[in-house]
Amino acid sequence: MSEKSLIYNLILKTEPLEDSENIVEVNSLDIDFDIQKSDRAENNKARVVVWNLDETSYQTLVERDYAVCLYSGYGEDEPTLIFRGYIKSIEKKNDGMPTSSDIPTVIELVDGKNACTNSFMNKNYRESVTSTAIIKDCVAAMGLSVGKFDDNIPQKTYYGYKAVGYPHVILQKICTALGIKFSIQNGLVHILSPNLPTDEDKAFVLNLSNSARPRRLGNDEIMIPAAFIPQIGINDSVKCEFSEFSGIARVGRIHAYGNNYGKAPVTEIFIKTRQA
Repeated sequence: MSEKSLIYNLILKTEPLEDSENIVEVNSLDIDFDIQKSDRAENNKARVVVWNLDETSYQTLVERDYAVCLYSGYGEDEPTLIFRGYIKSIEKKNDGMPTSSDIPTVIELVDGKNACTNSFMNKNYRESVTSTAIIKDCVAAMGLSVGKFDDNIPQKTYYGYKAVGYPHVILQKICTALGIKFSIQNGLVHILSPNLPTDEDKAFVLNLSNSARPRRLGNDEIMIPAAFIPQIGINDSVKCEFSEFSGIARVGRIHAYGNNYGKAPVTEIFIKTRQA
C-alpha cells in the first residue's frame, strides 16, 4: 500500500442555495468531528471543529443558511458522505487572543433542522386516505426525499383527516399509531417496520480484525467499538463474530468521532439484542 493511500481526509462542503452561489469548501485544514445518529424521530447531531478557518468562509457560514456536508476518505479514494445537516450554532473561539496560532471554529450541525422548523402543512383529506399517502405527503411538505421505505409497513385508512401543523409532528403521530419508526438520515426520511428483517448478504462483518470486544449496555443493547466505517448507516445489518455475541443484527445507534491529524476515527455501533 502506498504512503499516499494512508492519508486520511476530512472535507467540509456547503450546498449552495442557488446554482450561482459560491461553495464553501474546507479540505486542507485540521478538523475534529463527533457525530451521533439513531433510528429515533429525534434529529441526528454533529459537532465539527475546524482549526484556523479563514474569515471569509466563517462569515459566509454565519450569514447563509447552507446545508453543510462532512465527507471522509483515504488518499485518492472517492470521499464518503458521513453527515449532512444545517448549522444550529457556529462560534470562533480564540479566547480573547487574536494572535493565537491555532483558533478553533466550533460548528453544531443538525440533520433535517430546516425541515422540522421551517415547514408547515395544512391539508384536509375530505375523502378516505391511507396512512401511506399521508406519510408521503408529510415527507414532501418537509422538502425532503424518501430514503428507505419498508414495503411491509402496516396501513390504516382515515376518513376526513386534517393534517395541520408541523409535518414532522404529523408524521410522528401517524407512525406511532402504526407502531413503526421514522428517522431523518443525511436529509433522507426512512420509514421502517420494527420487524424489518436483517440482510446477511449486505451485512457489515464485525470481528476482532476490525473491532474491539463488544460491551453490553443494560439488558438489550450492545456497543461495539469498530474501526471507522463511514458508509455504515442506521438500520444497516451487521454480522457479529465474537465469543461474547454472534449473529446478525441491525444498527440502532452510531457514535463516530475522530480527526484528520492524529486521532484515528472510531465508529461505535450500538445494536439491540433479545434476551432469552
